[in-house]
Amino acid sequence: MAKSKDKSVDSLRVSLPLQLRLCREKAGLSMREVAKRINKTAATISKWESGETMPYGDTLLTLCKIYNVDITVFYGLATQQSIRITPAETHLIELYRNATRDAQSVVVTVLEKCQKG
Repeated sequence: MAKSKDKSVDSLRVSLPLQLRLCREKAGLSMREVAKRINKTAATISKWESGETMPYGDTLLTLCKIYNVDITVFYGLATQQSIRITPAETHLIELYRNATRDAQSVVVTVLEKCQKG
């Protein structure tokens, strides 16, 4: 079993740096911009993207928010069916959850009547 575990770790070491770079580029951010948002240096971001070092899990979760991706993207597990929720959608969900039941009912009714095509 150790061999299969070693393979998955090796696979992560190959896929994670590539996915980090691709996600950053897709988000239109420079290494310096990402570094500033997470209080790291651009050199640290470069080391992650080159595979020299790996970020901790909590940092990966922060990067998910910045890049607006699910964490499975970093592990090469994302599918086309993955749903990404934007910050605006997250805000709407929070508002909905904090609303009264009557207000939630009104929101659903309004949204059902406002659907495209």
